[in-house]
Amino acid sequence: MRPLYREAQGKLSLEGGNAGLWYDKFCNEWCKDPQKHGLEAWSLEAFTIVRGKDRKTINPKQDWIKTVTEKPCGDRELLRAAEIRLARLVEGKGGEVLHYRLESDFVTGLGRQHPVENGFAWHHTLGTPYLPGSSIKGAVRAWAMQWAEGVERAKIKRIFGSEGKNDRAFHAGSVVFLDALPTAPVSLKSDIMTPHYAPYYQGDEPPADWHSPNPIPFLVVKAGASFVFGILPRKPEYAEDCRTVKGWLAEALEWIGAGAKTAVGYGRFAEDVEARERFEKARKEEQAKNQKREEEERQRREVEEQTRDKSGLYAELFRASVEGRWREQREAFSQQGVIESWMDRLESEPERDAIELFNEFMQQHYGDVLKNPDATKGKKGKPKHKPRQRELAKRWLRIRKEHGDG
Repeated sequence: MRPLYREAQGKLSLEGGNAGLWYDKFCNEWCKDPQKHGLEAWSLEAFTIVRGKDRKTINPKQDWIKTVTEKPCGDRELLRAAEIRLARLVEGKGGEVLHYRLESDFVTGLGRQHPVENGFAWHHTLGTPYLPGSSIKGAVRAWAMQWAEGVERAKIKRIFGSEGKNDRAFHAGSVVFLDALPTAPVSLKSDIMTPHYAPYYQGDEPPADWHSPNPIPFLVVKAGASFVFGILPRKPEYAEDCRTVKGWLAEALEWIGAGAKTAVGYGRFAEDVEARERFEKARKEEQAKNQKREEEERQRREVEEQTRDKSGLYAELFRASVEGRWREQREAFSQQGVIESWMDRLESEPERDAIELFNEFMQQHYGDVLKNPDATKGKKGKPKHKPRQRELAKRWLRIRKEHGDG
């Protein structure tokens, strides 16, 4: 972490921020032991001591990990938007959008460098854990080669591509694997691995019972988190390969898992039907919002085009007719008070173009009444039209005579 200005000290916090940047770049709780020299003199102990812990119970690495485990990680709206974008891309290319739920804890990116010894893979912009597409591809390829039955090597090479650039017939695979993203904020926790034979692993000594266990904390995603996966054909003619990979992916995630430490049970997934249903609901809501925005934009352009070089009252009347859908719905135009209020305006501001426009609506919805407001029906001569209709028709005929063309 680069040095901070004195004014910034104590003011930075993770609240509402990118957890990945915080975890990777802001591990600044270091202190120097004056009795030691070089890199060994620096440690995270100060961070733990300041939090009121006794020196005998100090685990500074675990305490730093816990700074990102107190609250769910990720912004719900940003994750939903990313999920929808991924789905649009995949479905636009004829691929498959799949939802899986963690059945066990999940860890990724352990090999990345970090002050707490074990790193973690964070999505750069979302600030959440994710599973790189290359890792997914590797897991599915391993499943297809070792456990899938009756699969020819030529088919595996076509789907996944060449294993190295030394291949004279080097080519990319027919199926593209996208990064798997969480569909909602995820819960993180600190886990512990305890190697018992560190000197043996370092190549110094044979394994023996007298070696001291070495607890090492590392960050994991709690079981239960839901992820969205995307696979798509590189070309339209590879759609069948994509469907084949869909089956392999489901089997690989369930049986061998994905991410790190899968050999000891981490990273197992199962299909998440509920997440899929939530996504479909969210996508329909998003589509409705987009349609509404498109309709509003269409209306805006229509109003702008139709009201060019017209009076201000005409523009206001036309806008009200578009928003209220007067041409399509008689009930909207005939609501109590709508016609009356506009007649008041037209009497006080008799703009000719506005009067002509309003007359179009009156003719469309009240044409029969305007022909003869006092028309009767039957032998008893009962009024053909309702009182309000007769009153509005007579008033409009009077306005047209006074201010229109009669």
